Amino acid sequence: MNRPKRIARLGAVVLSASLVLAACGGGDDKADNPSDGSSTGESSSPAAAGTQLYFVDGNTANYSEDFDPGTLEGVKATYPGAELGDDFKKRLLTVNSKLKDFTYGPESYDATITAALAAIAAKADSGKAIGSKMQEVSSEGEKCTEFQACADLLAKGTDIDYDGVSGPIDLNSTGSPSAATIGIFQYGADNNYSNLDYVTGEIPDVTSLKADQKISGDIPKGDGTLTVGTLLPQSGDLAFLGPPEFAGVDLAVKDINAAGGVNGKPVVQVKADSGDGTPNIAPSETDKLLAAKADVIVGAASSSVSLSVIDRITAAGVAQISPANTSTAFDTYADNGLYFRTAPSDVLQGQVMASTVAGDGKTNIAILARQDSYGEALADNVKKFFEQAGGTVVSFQLYDPNAATFSAEVQKIKAEDPDAIVLISFDETKKIVPELIKAGLGQGG
Repeated sequence: MNRPKRIARLGAVVLSASLVLAACGGGDDKADNPSDGSSTGESSSPAAAGTQLYFVDGNTANYSEDFDPGTLEGVKATYPGAELGDDFKKRLLTVNSKLKDFTYGPESYDATITAALAAIAAKADSGKAIGSKMQEVSSEGEKCTEFQACADLLAKGTDIDYDGVSGPIDLNSTGSPSAATIGIFQYGADNNYSNLDYVTGEIPDVTSLKADQKISGDIPKGDGTLTVGTLLPQSGDLAFLGPPEFAGVDLAVKDINAAGGVNGKPVVQVKADSGDGTPNIAPSETDKLLAAKADVIVGAASSSVSLSVIDRITAAGVAQISPANTSTAFDTYADNGLYFRTAPSDVLQGQVMASTVAGDGKTNIAILARQDSYGEALADNVKKFFEQAGGTVVSFQLYDPNAATFSAEVQKIKAEDPDAIVLISFDETKKIVPELIKAGLGQGG
């Protein structure tokens, strides 16, 4: 790790009062690539005739089979997650040898491990029992990094602080990480991405919890068997995230059961497809998990999908923990104290993206984002932090992700002549990028 540094924005060093950021790694050194490692991207942006593009976690993927070589060369991207070591990559590949990306695989692993440790700490497996111990096992105890070691400490009556493969979990009072790492990446000529840097930051907790954000009433013991349900994308706009997320949960269950299970019994897993698209199949898939007596549900990947099922899950007394939800809507949601996530709020990614864009010398930018809870929240945070740094958002466009074309939004952006575009998107990136290029706005437009 290099010496921590502050991030320059528009020629000045600006730090939010609520966030403390430090960059490490990256630079000209080839850091760990969360994709398959095949990217040949350089660490400095190539000269481009078009407009500099920036991606976020929803559309940072390997596009080597989707675009002509060089289409995305120089595009920069951000998404949550600490530097991922080769050992854990290899372990995920033992579960699914066809993985092309590892995005949110570590967070899925940690979500499952944390829930299992919470069940051990509670000596019970009901959703409420798990929820009552999630914060406790992830902060302010003796640090441990492996399930077996953590479980052994709990058996001795020792308070633990589980630090996972995705970084310190350290859940705050609303069930979200209080600190996290955001990776900064760049695309090469092969349309795949490699790491430039990692930025760590602290995320402020809410000042007080409302009654509907706390666990109340009796806390049942459960049926003695921890059942983990997975509501993750096998289809839909985020289907590319499904394989590493499922692999993360599968590996965690394997490790837990190899260490003796939870409270003396093997963990059972049941799977469902969150869909993450149209039609919305998540509610009916959630009902299948509840009927299968899931005690905790890992998912969904999409914030909008989670918002469509969170009431179903928490009303049933089941804990929900997402490896990928980043919308700020969950910070104040009436979840009965049963919603958690191992991905950080978009307050952090928004600041890191704004800092990255400003650090590249961009002063007049456009933001093109999905019109949903994820896209709007992240777009608002990018805008806020970029403007706080003295930059100008000349065009702020929200689009219907189910639209057949995005030409109207693209033309509005073109009319404002921005020097950069932040694209907050999912799989529709494959449709939007060609329209940007056609309008002379793409990376090489």
